Amino acid sequence: MSSASYGVALPDADRRGLVVAKIFYFVFWGALGCIAPFFNIYLERQGLSGVQIGWLGSVAPLIALIANPFWGALSDRWQVHTWILALCTLAAGFISLLFIPVTGFWPLMAVVIVLFFFRSPIPAIADSAVMAMVNRTGGSYGRQRMWGSLGFVVASYGLGRVVTVDSLDLIFWLQGLLLGIILFILAFMLPIERFSGRVNILGGMRTLGKQPSYIGFLLAMVLSGMGSAGYINFLGLHVLDLGGNGAQIGLAYAASAATEIPIMFMGARWFARYAHATLVTVGLGAFVLSWVIVGFAPTPAAVIGGVMLVGLGFGTFWVAAVGFASERAPAGMGATAQATLGAAQAGLGWGLGAILAGYVWDWAGGSAVLWTSAGLALAALIIFRAGLRMDSRMGE
Repeated sequence: MSSASYGVALPDADRRGLVVAKIFYFVFWGALGCIAPFFNIYLERQGLSGVQIGWLGSVAPLIALIANPFWGALSDRWQVHTWILALCTLAAGFISLLFIPVTGFWPLMAVVIVLFFFRSPIPAIADSAVMAMVNRTGGSYGRQRMWGSLGFVVASYGLGRVVTVDSLDLIFWLQGLLLGIILFILAFMLPIERFSGRVNILGGMRTLGKQPSYIGFLLAMVLSGMGSAGYINFLGLHVLDLGGNGAQIGLAYAASAATEIPIMFMGARWFARYAHATLVTVGLGAFVLSWVIVGFAPTPAAVIGGVMLVGLGFGTFWVAAVGFASERAPAGMGATAQATLGAAQAGLGWGLGAILAGYVWDWAGGSAVLWTSAGLALAALIIFRAGLRMDSRMGE
């Protein structure tokens, strides 16, 4: 156990850095909590079909396949993480406001693509900085990241109490304020370590590509991202279909995020007892079980109860996934490793999953979307474990 676990006082700079990281996560995920529960409802009110909503939620995240590696590699190669982070937050904040005047499928598509190009790398660069801090201080990534879950809960539940599904402009104003102003300021306050040596991006990627477990991990992230896209994008519409209202939609998303918090709070002591690979496995298994249960839920109240299981799985899964990527990252490539994880899960996976979920929604409804997500999570679990076994055999 690290010295930090015993309560030994940290230097002032480290203590301030960890506080800034908590606030950064709270604000960023709070910004997403403003928009995620209500965005597809907004699109439906704009007259878009389920298939169009699926495409709108899919093509844009595919931009993360370009944006995440591009910004991550640029940050690592030139050691300009702070400036990249500030640029992305500022741009994402102002682009969020364009949703208010823009209407129509193709104009909305253009705005979402540009937004994702700047917004998707933000958590990856922040995760890289926080992992470096907690590794140096003996702290816990989970106890930092749980503040993001808390921010999401506060935003999604709070807005669910005050907005109506027919007037949603407020969600874009709030995301613009949180990303473009508050997070822009915090970007300059977040401590980011500089790597003193020369970073060989291509060489490092070749090293990662030779590990079957890492390839299996990325494929599993794609599949889990596909499942998550169906769950996140259509949960609100599913609640409405079951007779729910805006408050219940906000509560459903808040309940899902709230149960992440105790898992992440367990922190280093809990996660140090088990290998990251084991906890990724547990998280994927929890996705399978919880999405099946939510799919069978017959009422909005039952959905709200079921999604609490999703949060327990995600809290375990995401902390372990970030740790798995970090421990395999070559020297000086922390941002690239986290950006690649984001590109696989929130980029390719989310993009393909949103398209698939849109067609499933139009064809068979919300329960079928959730059961499809469960099947994708099961496939991710099988592929991830197969990659680990191949690594083990190569080491014999």
